[in-house]
Amino acid sequence: MVYLIIGILILLFYLFAAPKSIRGTLNVVTLVVLLVSLVILLCLAIFQIFQLPSEFFVGAFLAFVGYLALVDISRLPTKSSKRLDKSD
Repeated sequence: MVYLIIGILILLFYLFAAPKSIRGTLNVVTLVVLLVSLVILLCLAIFQIFQLPSEFFVGAFLAFVGYLALVDISRLPTKSSKRLDKSD
């Protein structure tokens, strides 16, 4: 909760009180903080993925192979079914 209040205060300072020369610096600092946060979240997500049971990975692989099989089946040429009408 404290970090939320501090974040709101920094945002209000940026919007209403920061001079133009400081806004460029704040933009760069904000960009760096966001990039570092994304990298940390990506690492944590990778750790969580590897904690999943192996059956999950096997199932995902089989679903992918099934999708490729369906794509191949849909690309097969269709034979034209000609009716053999024998009118005698």
